[in-house]
Amino acid sequence: MPSYKLSELAPLVGGKILGEDVEISGINALELATEKELSFINSGRLLEKALLSRAGALLAPSSLAPKLSGKNLLLVPDVRLAVARIAWLFYERPEHPKGISPLAFVEESARVDPTASIYPFVYVGRGVKISSGVVLYPGVYVGERAEIGPETIIFPNAVIYPETRISGRVLVHAGAVIGSDGFGYAQDGEKHIKIPHFGRVEIGEEVEIGANTTIDRATFGITSLGEGTKLDNLIQVAHNVRLGRSCVLAAQVGITGSVEIEDFVMVGGQAGINKPVRRGALVAARAGVAREVPAGQAVAGAPAIEIKKWRRCVAAYERLPEMLRELKELRQKVARLEEVLNGRKESGS
Repeated sequence: MPSYKLSELAPLVGGKILGEDVEISGINALELATEKELSFINSGRLLEKALLSRAGALLAPSSLAPKLSGKNLLLVPDVRLAVARIAWLFYERPEHPKGISPLAFVEESARVDPTASIYPFVYVGRGVKISSGVVLYPGVYVGERAEIGPETIIFPNAVIYPETRISGRVLVHAGAVIGSDGFGYAQDGEKHIKIPHFGRVEIGEEVEIGANTTIDRATFGITSLGEGTKLDNLIQVAHNVRLGRSCVLAAQVGITGSVEIEDFVMVGGQAGINKPVRRGALVAARAGVAREVPAGQAVAGAPAIEIKKWRRCVAAYERLPEMLRELKELRQKVARLEEVLNGRKESGS
């Protein structure tokens, strides 16, 4: 197990040491860390846990340093980013046997790099190209003429349909399906006639696709995911969708056909998207996007509206019973005033 002094970790994360320059051999949660491990705190809500933690040192923002007296600290500008960078130093990557298992089935016309790892019960179809360092876990299906780039890892029982193009250093988690037909039908009286899909899916470099996520092939042309985009579990990406670079989508997001989502968009869980979302926009969880979201805007609600306006609407919604009661009382007062005024008019006449 490797170990590092705080002074060795500091340059990696732009950090500054406060306390002793201790040696660290792992990273763990506050309540689980030992004296040889590093832990982290990025919120005042965790102060009590941090003070009770046995961790040898803590990653923390400078703002919390005065409240962590007596602790060895590595003060960083972004705790979450520092955790991500340091954690990889201690993460043990599994070793994979190179070559093709005798229990896998690889068509003769497929081209498999000798450094790839093809586990038992994998099927690799005709004309497939598999690059160096690729790992296909048991149960993976790779359809005809698909291409898989260097160091891509595909976990058990994922399905890669024919013609799919996957770039390098992609992670495809268990049960994902890439390249299935889109949901396209034409109505003929009481029947639904299936529209054949001639397109394919293209996945950019360093994309991650969560477990049981599905990405449909294009009807014509390409369904694409840009470089660095990350998809959580149980997401549906329909035919001809174009997802930009470095987007992040949480679980159970659904995107309808032919929608464009530009670069650096973030989408919360269970959101439904039916219109374009422009660069850098934020879509809150369970939002229903029924009209275009401008660049950089944050939206929420169903139908989705600008998030500040949505918050005011929610606040008003919570007060509806009180507002209705007040409205009823006002109506009663108005009715009584009208009776009085009408009575005066009659007496005056």
